[in-house]
Amino acid sequence: MHRKNASQDVRIVTLDNPANETPSRYLFCPERGFYEFTRIAAPKKDCRSWLITSNDSTTQEQEEKEDTDASRIGSGYVAKSADLFIATPIDLLFLILPALAPKTAKDTKQHFLAFDDYLDTLSSSSPHWKALLSQHASLKSMLENRIRFICDTVDAGDETMYRISLPKLLEVLVAKAERMIQRGLPASLEEKFIKTALDIPVMNIKREESTLSAVSTSNTETLESETTTTTTTTTQEDPVTPALTTPPEIPHLLRLRTSLTYLTSSYLPPSLTSLLTPLLTPRFTPLTAHLSTIAALKAEAAALRSITDNVSRKRAVLEDDDKMAEREEKKRKKEEEDKKKKMEGRGIKQLKKVDTSGMRKMSSFFTKVDKKK
Repeated sequence: MHRKNASQDVRIVTLDNPANETPSRYLFCPERGFYEFTRIAAPKKDCRSWLITSNDSTTQEQEEKEDTDASRIGSGYVAKSADLFIATPIDLLFLILPALAPKTAKDTKQHFLAFDDYLDTLSSSSPHWKALLSQHASLKSMLENRIRFICDTVDAGDETMYRISLPKLLEVLVAKAERMIQRGLPASLEEKFIKTALDIPVMNIKREESTLSAVSTSNTETLESETTTTTTTTTQEDPVTPALTTPPEIPHLLRLRTSLTYLTSSYLPPSLTSLLTPLLTPRFTPLTAHLSTIAALKAEAAALRSITDNVSRKRAVLEDDDKMAEREEKKRKKEEEDKKKKMEGRGIKQLKKVDTSGMRKMSSFFTKVDKKK
């Protein structure tokens, strides 16, 4: 709220939070109603303090007051905390719900009470309520106008009696939730609670085909042929169309339920929330069934991924075993060759070092000589 729009009697009061009954700060304006404070924390890497000063501050004023007060810079102030508090309007209806709601969810029987009885309940809950009601007569009319929206009424002589009506309260909450949807949910809420929840898994079936190819070698002098067979495995993924399609009304229902969950958890007493839940269940029956189906599909997809991972791990283990056997065979052959080399005598080793280039082999002296004719 801008200060130009606030009246001279605006003040900060401490009232019980309707959702958790803890003392909370609110801004009260007799003309515009109540405002709640939203705290925006400063980023840790950015500025950590605020300099609050007016635009018409002069350098001379700053020099005069610099020596007298170290916490002042000219006509401004330095706020140690860089947190920013924004005052946003809050419906007066939420602040008076604790006086109208039953103390516990088990108190299903509610009685009609006079408007002054509810005011007494508010006054006893907080001394600031008592001060506001005694100082501002317009606040009483504002309270009574909001109570009429969510209460059943009966006339007792010249006085009107009120009792909270859950169906009427539900209509007010649904209207507020619909307004939130029309303006658009924040991107973070849309991504976390809408897109992720409605994400339908697409499962792929892996198909493995084994093909055999035969390669024949050329005939040797001994007319022996050897055939080598190799096996190749190809893996294909057959995309399967999603087993479920999202009806057009489902996203709207999910946004509506998300908005109602936010409203009930932030502004309603727990006793009222538990009483409103059964009234909301029939409205979201299609959504509940659709989300249950998606959960089953996600569980099935997770199971298929687990099976695929197990098969892949087993195949990798088999390939590792083959490679290990091949390495063992090479190691064995190398050890045998090293053993043969160690068993050779010194003379043989010396003969291997002799340069025999240009010499005739010993076998050439024992060849058959052609007979003379």
